[in-house]
Parts: sequence; C-alpha cells; structure tokens
Amino acid sequence: MNLEEGAGLLHRLTSYVPDRDWDVPVDDPRIRHDLVPDDPATLPPQMKAYPGGLEVLPLPRDLPDPGVSATAVLAGVAAPARPLDAAQLGRILFLGAGVVRSGERNGRRILFRASGSAGARFPLEVYVSARNVAGVPDAVYWYDAVEHALVRIGPAAEGTATTLVVTGVPWRTGWRYAERGWRHLYWDAGTLLAQLWAAADSAGLGTRLRSLFPDATVRELVGADGVHEYPLALLSLGDGDPAIRPSKPAAPGDLPEVELPLCTGAQRAGDRDTLGEPWPAGEPLTDVPSSATLDEVIRRRGSQRRMDRSRTLPADLLRWPVAAALRGVPVPHWVAVHGVDDVTPGLYRWPELDKPARAGDLRDELLRVCLNQDLAADAAYVVIAATPAETLDDRGYRDAQLAAGIVEGRLHLAAYALGAGASGMTFVDSDVPALLGEPGELATLLFTCVGVPEYRSRPGGGPGDPVAVRMVVPRLTDS
Repeated sequence: MNLEEGAGLLHRLTSYVPDRDWDVPVDDPRIRHDLVPDDPATLPPQMKAYPGGLEVLPLPRDLPDPGVSATAVLAGVAAPARPLDAAQLGRILFLGAGVVRSGERNGRRILFRASGSAGARFPLEVYVSARNVAGVPDAVYWYDAVEHALVRIGPAAEGTATTLVVTGVPWRTGWRYAERGWRHLYWDAGTLLAQLWAAADSAGLGTRLRSLFPDATVRELVGADGVHEYPLALLSLGDGDPAIRPSKPAAPGDLPEVELPLCTGAQRAGDRDTLGEPWPAGEPLTDVPSSATLDEVIRRRGSQRRMDRSRTLPADLLRWPVAAALRGVPVPHWVAVHGVDDVTPGLYRWPELDKPARAGDLRDELLRVCLNQDLAADAAYVVIAATPAETLDDRGYRDAQLAAGIVEGRLHLAAYALGAGASGMTFVDSDVPALLGEPGELATLLFTCVGVPEYRSRPGGGPGDPVAVRMVVPRLTDS
C-alpha cells in the first residue's frame, strides 16, 4: 500500500498519534480544516431523501421469523430454504437496517438502527435490485427504514439474483470523525452486512457477499455519484448472476453536497470494472451452543457502553464467539485477555490461546491505546484486527476494513446470544504495533470489546414502532 496516495495516503493522514487529540486534524493541506466536527449547523440528515411522485411499496410489518438460533446461523449450520417474498425480504432489511430504537440528543431525535454504528452516525444506505421476489415487482428500490417500505428508483436491472447494495455517505460519518470517517464507512458496512447475511442465511437463501464489483456500474444502478455516496458491497440472495447491470440510471435522491476530497481519492483509487467471486462462507463449526433465535438476539442487541470490570467471562465465551466471528475471514486477529476464566491475562494471536505472546495485565495499556475509553480496560477481552500494510492495495484495504467490520458484527451477535455484551472501539494507530509486538508498517483495522454488561439494553421495536430509549454515556478516564 502506497502511503503517499489513494487509500494509503488516507490511512496515514487519518492515523491517530499520542501527541495530537483525536479531533484535531493533521497539519496537511489535503485535509479539510474548514469543517468543525459536531457542528449543529452542518449536521447531515440521518437518511437520504427522494422527491415526491416515486412509487412506494410498503413492506409487511409482520416479520416471518424462521426460528433458527443465532448461534446456529453464526456457526454456519445450513437452514431450510424459505420462499423469498416481500415479507422475507422486509425481514432481512429490517434486521440489518431497520429503525428499532429512538432517543434524543441535544434536542434532536436519533434513529437507532438494528445494526450498530460508531457515534450513532449510521452512514449507510441500502438498495434492493429485485428479481423474482413474490409481491415485489422487478425493479431497483431504496429501502426507507423509517416507513419500512421500498421506494422505486429505477427499472429492473439485468441479472437473475436479487441483490442488496450497501452504500456509504462519507459526510454523515465525517461530520464527527472528519476524513477518518471513511474507515468507519467500511466498519459500519461490515457490521450491517453481518446481520443482513445472517438474516438471509437463517432463511436458507444461499447468500453471496461480494466486495469486488464494477464501481461505475453499481453507482449508476443506485444513483450514487461517487463523491457524496458510493457503493461498498453487494449481497446477493441466491447463486445466480447478481442483478446489477442497470437498464436506465436510477433517480439520485438528495444528500448534502459536502465533499471530503481525501475520501473521494481513496475511494476512486480502489475502483475496478470487474465482478469478483463471492467471499467464502467458511467451514461450519461443529459445536453450537444454544441461544435464542437470530431475530430475538438482533432485537435485543445494542452497543454496550459500560461493562463490569469486576466480573469475568467463562473461556467458552471467548473461544466460541471469536471462532464464529472469524469463520471464513483471513484477516489476522489478536485477543487481549483481561478477565476470562482459565485463560492467563495477556495478549494472544488467534487461534493460539494456549500460550500468550505477552503475559500480564494489559488493562492500562489498552486504556491508553484506546484514547482512555474505559471499555477497553473494563472488557473481559478485546479482539484486535490488524494486517501488514504491505500486503494491501487500494481495493484490498477496503476489503480488510470491511472484513474487520464483519468480524465485529458477528462478535456482537455471538456475545448477545450468549449473555455477554460488545462494542467497537477506536485506537491510537501509532501505539498498536508495540502493543502487538509486530514490526513494520501495520494497518490497524478495528478493536472490539467483549465483556459483562453493566446494564441491559431495551429490546428494539418492530417496523414503524421503535422503542424510546435513554442515552447511556460511556465512561472516560482522565488522561
């Protein structure tokens, strides 16, 4: 990865270092210095908007739960195939991108989606290129998560397999995290895809994830301009040819026209014009602990903001969730163990949990590396994704960030299925190589904290009926 251009340049210029606060931009002309983080005057809308007059197809609000346990889905156990109709499609969309809770922050209503997002920014949009879905005419649609409805934005595309397109809106997350928010697009997309993928697999729909696709073609398919919105991944429901070749450009919709040129450059550097093979699903796990259904677990999942440092987790709640989360994912991961029964505290390179690479209490070091956010020290363990930068090109960097997000999303589901809690975590990039004992230029991707919850989130509501919640403030240790 060339650190002087494209994704490499973005990675370098958005890396946190100890002697600069996270919200202070690096002194470089390629970073925008005229945008104030968290400025109420420039707050972007939480969702894309479309003009009136477009056809709207309400989706059934009675969601058909297949009754498959969350752990069985995460383990890769094949589920019986169910028909793909409007209700099942609506269920999949809702369990990934639906609005399940609402809260208030600074006098504004916040819509919380079924999948997590850093800072509750929810910078993603989901589109459906429908083919042969009972009750849904073949066409290209935008998913309206508030109304639980499909808005028709284009005619049917060429291809045989109904395909979900996940896009990212960089300003929606950049508003808080500036250009580093580009990384959050892929982390959040991975978390969302983990739930969409699991929901589709629980209905036996033969799900196929692709991160290599012809970018310009997919932009035209969903009406993304490649500057204020761009496609991140495809999820096809079935083995057929993904329905991504548009017969006519889609209606573009409305987004704030705020550009982060460094993000635009990183995205364009990875653009390709070919359709890649689906991601491997990974070998199924033979051990499947019992749990509630996937639908129930997703409803009660929330980003845990406080954990109980005084309590530990059993070793099985480390080994099984991490094994399930990393099924089919080749990105290297480490585990910093703080409080796991029968596992010596220290740092381990997965899957080698018999002997630590570093033994000892790492709570204070994790706290410092994670910008004094207490979850990093209060968790029972912290899962760390990182990979040598030299192994990545501009597209590979996208894939690595997406893979880290998928692992985080699966860890969330596995933790909540088995009675624990989880939350993603950011980090000081320059301190991670020493923490991991890895030489050379390391592209740190994502931290995920797993531990004993200090509180339980209220289960989310159904389509059109989000549950009102009180905002929980995470603990921060003074630096």
